[in-house]
Amino acid sequence: MGMRGIHTSVNDIRRAIFSEVAKLSYNYKPGDLSEMERIPYRVIPGEISHYRDDVFLERAIVRERIRLAMGLPLRKASEHAPVSTGAEECVHPEKYYQPPLINIIKFACHSCPDNKVVITDQCQGCLARPCSQVCPKDAIYFERGQAHIDSSKCIKCGKCMSVCQYGVILRMQRPCAVACGMKAIVTDEFGRADIDQEKCVSCGMCLANCPFGAIADKAQIFQCIQAIRSEIPVYAAIAPAIAG
Repeated sequence: MGMRGIHTSVNDIRRAIFSEVAKLSYNYKPGDLSEMERIPYRVIPGEISHYRDDVFLERAIVRERIRLAMGLPLRKASEHAPVSTGAEECVHPEKYYQPPLINIIKFACHSCPDNKVVITDQCQGCLARPCSQVCPKDAIYFERGQAHIDSSKCIKCGKCMSVCQYGVILRMQRPCAVACGMKAIVTDEFGRADIDQEKCVSCGMCLANCPFGAIADKAQIFQCIQAIRSEIPVYAAIAPAIAG
């Protein structure tokens, strides 16, 4: 079960950033994009973090989402530059985003467990211990009356999950990878999600199912509004899906 159809704080942040980028474009004065530097402080106000442990991290993530919303390339945490660096490229209505469309903000990724079987702390330490009896690899051991799994032995067959009468054994899976029908989500050297662009079809299912808002798509809100503000007529072709 994914997050689609459920309104979350990820939706609020996404909407706030799109709104701010739209305002930025409508109020744009040639050669001045300094207002971009203020947007993260409006989206994440104050001194206390709202969603993560660090307000500075929250604003850093917002900065990258702003850039993506303007069609600009994603930056790594090791790159130090103002959020507006290179943004002047966006002032031209004909400017198209540079692939890829779907991007993972690496320092926003939670490094979710990828297909790992775990026993929660609600294990009752029952006498029968059926989980250990059915494990073909003797991967389950007990400490202080509770069951644990030796991940080096576990083959993730799920047999222990099926026999636990308390339902405390879970299969932890990376939500973005589960949602991807193309198996394009892989793991980088730091355990974070990554996208195999050779397999990705830009469907956006990983984006819609990441609970940490670490996946974002590039947009052309700024360019679209610049086109509307220009003297050249703009025609809108509404996709059939709008009726839905």
